Amino acid sequence: MSGADASPRGDGNETAPERRAHLAVSWDAAFSTYLPALVLAVGNGIAVPAVPTLAKSFGVSFGIASGVVTAFLLGNLAISIPSGWLIDRLGRRVVLIGGPVLTSAIALLVALASSFPELLVLRFFDGCAAQMWLMGRLAGISYSAAPAQRGRLVSWMFAMNGVGNLTGPVLGGFIASAWGPRAPFVAFAVLALLALIPTFALAEDTPRRGDADRKIAPRALSLRQIVMPRLVYFGVALFAGLTRGPSQAGLLHLYAAFAYHLGPKAIGYLASSAAVLSLPIGFASGWMMDRFGRKRTMVPGFVGVSAAMCALAASAFLHLALPWYVALYLIGVALQALTGGSIQTVGADVAPPEARGTFLGIWRFTGQGGNALSPILFAVLAQGLNYGTAFLFIAASAASVAFLLIRHVPETRTAH
Repeated sequence: MSGADASPRGDGNETAPERRAHLAVSWDAAFSTYLPALVLAVGNGIAVPAVPTLAKSFGVSFGIASGVVTAFLLGNLAISIPSGWLIDRLGRRVVLIGGPVLTSAIALLVALASSFPELLVLRFFDGCAAQMWLMGRLAGISYSAAPAQRGRLVSWMFAMNGVGNLTGPVLGGFIASAWGPRAPFVAFAVLALLALIPTFALAEDTPRRGDADRKIAPRALSLRQIVMPRLVYFGVALFAGLTRGPSQAGLLHLYAAFAYHLGPKAIGYLASSAAVLSLPIGFASGWMMDRFGRKRTMVPGFVGVSAAMCALAASAFLHLALPWYVALYLIGVALQALTGGSIQTVGADVAPPEARGTFLGIWRFTGQGGNALSPILFAVLAQGLNYGTAFLFIAASAASVAFLLIRHVPETRTAH
């Protein structure tokens, strides 16, 4: 990995003023990054308990109803690369504004949906809209933030999802009880529009391909020039997605329901405990990445996740009691939180200035592909072999991330 195209940092051409433009602890970051992320996360959290209720109301089976989750993930995947292309050609501001506008419109249409196929189509485009906003924000952080600030900016932005997961569903339950199961989607639509206000006021655009006065991007890069020098990084993104997929898709809760016969109330307590535990660790991980380096934070995190999943595999093989599972699950969640936002931070670090949007589109597509594939593989292994083998699959994926980081990935954080 040598030469301009292979620079692990991908920010060598920015000027000092550009690097100082976006600080992790500043009013600009609070209002342009954290606040919109929080508002959108709360809105999404409000809609979370209403989605399965609405799907069930159409009289479909559990297997078919689960398509509302799959459709959203497919929307994430489908728009990743096109969003990157749009960012490079039209600038990130268009994508940043388009995402919440589309989210708001779709939420209103979901509230009016009259059939399950219609709901599936809307969920697909909802996934597209969510990914568009995230892509625009990541491109902005990669462009304007100093490397020593990116870990906190990215991790703290993702930590807003944790806040939304804690507060949104409770609010959604109250709204649905008071005004009906479709009312949370109307609330989500309003909040999505409110998230646009700081974007209009504060979001700066990134250089677009073809700008005559751009200071960076002196030439276009081919797809091969974007991917091949950074191939090992895409391996990290893929295996990280494979590691996180089952947990993010809720399969560990499904395992608890089948293996330990936990009901909704007990699983709810477990999920809430995990969210409370993850939130402060997620904030701390961003500071650690900027203070000590990406690898020094990520390697222990992924090694720890691998060890925790091996322990869960042992508990499944040995049929250990529920307290063992709860303890090991929470340890795994804590270690997973330590890696939260880390992969996207590395992506922001190594994105080439000549094609940030395209690179981040491919980067997100790779990670989301792992996220989408992993729950399927976990379920197949659990059904075809046993639960222990499924947990070992997650452990092997986390160990692969740690191995690639140790052996093949240089530190991407530059000095303060």
